[in-house]
Parts: sequence; structure tokens; C-alpha cells
Amino acid sequence: MFEPDEESLVLEMVRSILDVPSDELMQIGDLAKRMLFDPGVESREAAVELFRASLKDMTNEHALIAGMFISGLLRCNLAQQARQCADEVPEGR
Repeated sequence: MFEPDEESLVLEMVRSILDVPSDELMQIGDLAKRMLFDPGVESREAAVELFRASLKDMTNEHALIAGMFISGLLRCNLAQQARQCADEVPEGR
């Protein structure tokens, strides 16, 4: 698994290979985050559908970058959950 700074470096490399300007990178990340965590989205299923619909309007390059953002968000969330579970396990187990 990548560390956060390694993941940022990989994302920056992909951005430059695909010739996506930095401001577009930030817009893609903001859009991905907003679609998943917007308080107006009433369910996980609705968030997935919103994300799928948005991908149809993106270029392949932008969709790839959006996927990388989602992957990073998932990895951060899973790492946080793993730490919480480890903290909840009683000592000696």
C-alpha cells in the first residue's frame, strides 16, 4: 500500500503524463469528494449513481484521475478503520 506522500507523488506523475493541469486535478478531486460526501446525497447507492453519471461526462484521463482520488479516499478510510479496530482490541490478544 502507498503512504499518503507516495500516493500524492504517483497522482502528480499520472497528472503530468496525461497532461492534466494542476487546477483541473483539484477540480476533479473536489468533484469526486463532493459526489461521495455531499450531505444532500441520501444513500451510498445514490452516491455511486451520481459518480457513474459524472464519469460519462469526463474524458478517460479525468475518469482515471477521479478513480485514483477515490482509491486514495478508500485507502485512508480503511487505514483509519484498521487503527480504530486495533485500538479497541484488549491488550494480550
